[in-house]
Amino acid sequence: MAIDITSRYLRNETALVPDRNGKLQLAVMPRRPTAQTLRVTDYRWRTDERVDDVASRYYGSESSWWMFAEANPSILDWSQVQAGQQILVPRGVA
Repeated sequence: MAIDITSRYLRNETALVPDRNGKLQLAVMPRRPTAQTLRVTDYRWRTDERVDDVASRYYGSESSWWMFAEANPSILDWSQVQAGQQILVPRGVA
């Protein structure tokens, strides 16, 4: 299974695991959390913005919006971010 280079699972290992019928399936295995300090930029959401467009501006990839989600766990629905809401934009590990 090839994991896309923009995926949040890129550093995860894969393994064959049995499904409920005993058939082996390729699965992405969870990583153990590691202590990290992120450098972040504060960003104020604008009217009619979409998370994929903002991700493309910051990271060059629309599919990298998950980095916003990990840095802002209180936002559960990225299609409903209110204009003026401040979010943290990860800029790398310090």
